[in-house]
Amino acid sequence: MPDKQLKRIAILGFNLETNRFSPECGEREFRDRGLFYGEDISKDARRPAPVINGGICGFYNVMDAAGPWEPVPIVFASAHPNGPADQKFFDHILDTMRKGLEKAGKLDGVYCCEHGAGLSSENDDPDGEVFALVRRIVGPGVPVIATLDLHANVSDRMVASTDILIAYRTNPHVDAYERGQEAARCMLEMFAGVRPKPASIRIPLVAPSVTLLTAEGHPYGDLIRRGQTRVGPDIMNVSILGGFAWSDTDRNGMTIIVTAREDAAKAKAVARELAIAGWADRERYQTRMTGLADAARMALEAGRDRKRPNLLFCDPADNPGGGGRGNTTYVLQAFVEAGVEDALFGVFNDAALVETAFKAGEGAKIDARFNSAETNEFSLPFTAETVVEKLSDGQFVGTAGMVKGRTVQLGRSCLLSLGGVRIVVISIRQQCLSNDYFQHFGLDAGKARSTVVKSRGHFRAGFQHLFPPERIVEIDVPGLTSCNLANFPWKKLPRPVYPMDPETSWQPPAT
Repeated sequence: MPDKQLKRIAILGFNLETNRFSPECGEREFRDRGLFYGEDISKDARRPAPVINGGICGFYNVMDAAGPWEPVPIVFASAHPNGPADQKFFDHILDTMRKGLEKAGKLDGVYCCEHGAGLSSENDDPDGEVFALVRRIVGPGVPVIATLDLHANVSDRMVASTDILIAYRTNPHVDAYERGQEAARCMLEMFAGVRPKPASIRIPLVAPSVTLLTAEGHPYGDLIRRGQTRVGPDIMNVSILGGFAWSDTDRNGMTIIVTAREDAAKAKAVARELAIAGWADRERYQTRMTGLADAARMALEAGRDRKRPNLLFCDPADNPGGGGRGNTTYVLQAFVEAGVEDALFGVFNDAALVETAFKAGEGAKIDARFNSAETNEFSLPFTAETVVEKLSDGQFVGTAGMVKGRTVQLGRSCLLSLGGVRIVVISIRQQCLSNDYFQHFGLDAGKARSTVVKSRGHFRAGFQHLFPPERIVEIDVPGLTSCNLANFPWKKLPRPVYPMDPETSWQPPAT
């Protein structure tokens, strides 16, 4: 610690990535993933296999190592990506934050673990609302630092109400813990007297999410790596946020945030440089998808010819990690009807089907109706005779990717077989993030001829040891998270934006 005084730091957060076109969510959806009050935040953050967001765990790690401090945990609410939060529930979270901050008395700092692409049913900027509430209560002199998902849609209010906004640098997101650590180190610098100077620029680039990967050779990753070369004695942090298109807000667009330690002019200069570079590279943000018929043919050939490499198919249009319901049947039906052999499919969200399987028991044959509850125009049911192979409580500790070392809760789950396809069905909606989701049922994607995951890109971190990029196939089918952005009835998205509007022009701000 920079001084011997015990520092009191409030810990709180509202974590929701919102798809405006998905159904509203409420307390149940937050409890499914993580709703923590008071000391339960500290207890879980310090567990060997926590449930809570890794950013909070990383923050605690650095602060604990720095010396005695007093965490003041208030509330942390996190749901899987969904539709807008029910306003009454968001108001409850906001009121809990307000009461907790007021009761805490004098605070030396506040750490906010947010997502940044939230919506509530009556508020288009709940993240900004959280930050403004915190600043209003603690005053201008108390450090307020937040971590954000790199899919955050950043409002001016979010920037103005905080001292530092720190975004993830990896997609798939495997650095939440490290960004929490960074937030703590920045907090310690502020305790030592640093007064950060942020600058932000938004460019009219709303890229399809499959183009926002950060591995070598991807434009977004190239820009983030360029930004990190500017971090040093003068520049404290560079965060480049790709945004989340389906939130459909007036603040959509790639945002560059640069925070200097002392010199605001240097922050503005670096932000301008990176914005110009990002805009100049915009043509690389184009999608290359595979049609469903071609994907089924590829899977069929992989199953019949063992000399061919096995393949991993993803359904980005029904990505629960972006608000998809995880229950569309386009790919499943096509693969079953094509006679695809030795294929795994995961994970399909259908609580009603899970209950049917549990009632029938392991070994039973059932007429499975996949997606019997039609929740949107894309959710067409599909019925097939299946065998219930295995039932599970759906809880395990992950070993790879975004769930490595973390407790995963699928809810009651089952493994069904449909001819040559075996499918994991779950009751708590989420995306398939690693081979752990299959290994929990005694399966291995590395040995199957084809594997299908309902995910957009986060799965790559959990399967990269099994499938190099050239054996990953992105299937073009309909869904709430379709990468064909022209198909959505946008209401608030600023237009024109690239690549939806190829004629879009932009000029950098004057120096």
